[in-house]
Amino acid sequence: MIKISVIIPVYGVERYIARCAESLMRQTLTEVEFIFVNDSTPDRSIDILNETLSHFPERNGSVHILTHTQNKGLPAARNTGLKAAQGEFIYHCDSDDYLENNMLELLYAQANKYNADFVWCDWYLSLDN
Repeated sequence: MIKISVIIPVYGVERYIARCAESLMRQTLTEVEFIFVNDSTPDRSIDILNETLSHFPERNGSVHILTHTQNKGLPAARNTGLKAAQGEFIYHCDSDDYLENNMLELLYAQANKYNADFVWCDWYLSLDN
């Protein structure tokens, strides 16, 4: 059973996608699917993503890369991911985000503990300066 479907739109994020993907692949929760949606990105984001994913062969079966043949925008990319998602819960992850290794496990545990329809966690904003 897939507990969480993580949807990650990808467009113009070659600076960030490796860190994002690494943090997702290192999650302690194993019953997760990762749906990357290539929104026809014009940069090397998908090449970098594939290179990063190659370091996590144990996750191969849980990673899906869907592709838009033309850029449709963030909402359409998320909707494409939602149509493919099979998890009990959905987590939307922006491709410039990164997660603590146990974040999905903790969120899932809280959702079950309180029989919640959704859960939320705190976050940090980091800037170059």
